Amino acid sequence: MRLQDKRSRTHRTLYRALSLHSFFIPTFPLKLVAITTIYKLLLRYISGVLLIDEEKLRVLRRLGLTEYEAKTYVALTSTKSAVPREIAGLAGIPYPSTYDALEALVKKGWVEVARGRPRRYRARSPKLIQKESIATVERVFAELEKIYKSSMEKAEKPEIIYTTVGRAGVIKKIQEVLSRAEKGVIIFLPHYEELASYLNQIFNSLIGKGVKVRLTTESEVSLKNIEVRLRKPILAVDVLVDEKEAIIGLPNYSACGWVENPAIAKHFKEFLELLWENSRTQ
Repeated sequence: MRLQDKRSRTHRTLYRALSLHSFFIPTFPLKLVAITTIYKLLLRYISGVLLIDEEKLRVLRRLGLTEYEAKTYVALTSTKSAVPREIAGLAGIPYPSTYDALEALVKKGWVEVARGRPRRYRARSPKLIQKESIATVERVFAELEKIYKSSMEKAEKPEIIYTTVGRAGVIKKIQEVLSRAEKGVIIFLPHYEELASYLNQIFNSLIGKGVKVRLTTESEVSLKNIEVRLRKPILAVDVLVDEKEAIIGLPNYSACGWVENPAIAKHFKEFLELLWENSRTQ
């Protein structure tokens, strides 16, 4: 028997049972409301849609996932593996949107995919993702602390490293800093295509002003008048502008540190130049 037919029979049986056992509710309107409410809740459960904890979704969104990505990942943690249509049902999201969410989660390393037809997806261990995220945060801020301490030894007064949290805020800060460039820019991004719509216009403007732009990313991209090199993996978002301003951020753009200090920028440039020289041309 097909799954849909089995569910239909289950739904009809459930509704009849609820009707027979609701005699203790005194009036028909109240009885109808009670039956309908219970029926809807059980129907949702039987249909396989997860009741996802809003707090979990909120935490995952703060880590850089969209709402659909968060729901998709939570849904996948409840099953060994699934195809997109099954995932859409579990997550309670539109079926076409499931593909975009899965593709993004695969790129971010949260989900694995088995090649074949149909493709099946499974969640990577939450504990492993937590461990990797913490390690990335610690590494990024250890680099910032090293640069910061080095600059403090030479600076006459303390300089502040500003922290920006949230994907939208981080992208806006990158755009803001890049738009002030007058001489040269060095950028390291894991996946340039994720920010292409935000940066292409800025790059064209910089090139028009004669600013030298160098980009290092993980996969090949086609950009006119920009030097592009490839490196894998890129573990952080790095931006240096005119040897004056620097940004170091998490690869999922959930947080970044920004500083405007020539002393720090000089040390940071030496580090990025070393990475640039050891990256391959595309």
